[in-house]
Amino acid sequence: MPDEVNTAVPASLTDHALRSAVDAAPDGIIVVDENGSILFVNPMAERLFEYACNQLVGQSVDLLLPDARRGRHAARRAAYVDHPQTRPMGVGLELRGQRRSGEEFPVEISLSPVHSGNYVLVIAIVRDITERREADEELARARADLALTEDRDRIARDLHDTVIQRLFAVGLSLQGALARAATDPAIERVHRAIDDIDDTIRDIRSAIFALHSRRPGGASLRDDVIAVVAEATRPLGFEPALSFDGPIDSAASDAMHEHLIATLREALSNVTKHAHATKVGVAVTVRDNDLTLVVVDDGVGAGTPDGRGSGLANMRESAEALGGSCEVSSPANGGTRLGWRVPIGDVTPD
Repeated sequence: MPDEVNTAVPASLTDHALRSAVDAAPDGIIVVDENGSILFVNPMAERLFEYACNQLVGQSVDLLLPDARRGRHAARRAAYVDHPQTRPMGVGLELRGQRRSGEEFPVEISLSPVHSGNYVLVIAIVRDITERREADEELARARADLALTEDRDRIARDLHDTVIQRLFAVGLSLQGALARAATDPAIERVHRAIDDIDDTIRDIRSAIFALHSRRPGGASLRDDVIAVVAEATRPLGFEPALSFDGPIDSAASDAMHEHLIATLREALSNVTKHAHATKVGVAVTVRDNDLTLVVVDDGVGAGTPDGRGSGLANMRESAEALGGSCEVSSPANGGTRLGWRVPIGDVTPD
């Protein structure tokens, strides 16, 4: 014979079990009649609106609305009774409830009709969305801050990469014109123009640093590299070429950030003091799970394997402390190349 099939039917929920479920509901439950009189509230509704059950039953549901919204609610309640259906209340509107204390709070309300004889009862499920609204507002503020930061970064890059470079080119052209100036007044005007360009470049750099300083959370690694390179421009007599590649800011830990900036500052100081260079290139990259700083100049060369000055030992130690390395070499075409590299883990794009 085939196995017997278990046809036992689960016991029906008792009235007590149903009432317990309603009492334990995480949302407020309010039942009103066609006239808007409250017939029932569950414990969560009592807590939300700060009323006891006996203070609400028999009262108009309008008691739970802000004063300014009660007049319009009566007409909307009558319209719902004429066409009852399960739906959210006030789609597209900002709904608010009012506690006994007078405090208003944002709510979501879902409506469901229940037919009882010739009458329509309405069940309203009320949810306090204060925390969600605050989270949405915080997210909106964060997005606005990010958009503002990105806009400031774009302006700063445009100023640094385009405007300053063009001003440098104009200044160099004017310096070249000095040799061809025929009169002292002409020479004086060219000198004044060059001084004006220098002042303008300083003003633009100040604007760039001000833009970066407003970044939430402080300056990024990219910001600090730009600042150190800018600081070296005047003692060098020219602006180093600067490039970035890869997710620089998200890759570097605080320790990597600190050591890379110290290394860059020391390297540029060595170039200023010893290299007699006319060109310097600075590159910061993230590639193949390495964060790398390369500083190249066209000066007199490293001279000895130990490089220039005692600062090289500190640069090597900082790299080795992070599991990396630091090397100084003299390329075949002259000058000096410093390569500082430390390993990183998986990173996400900036």
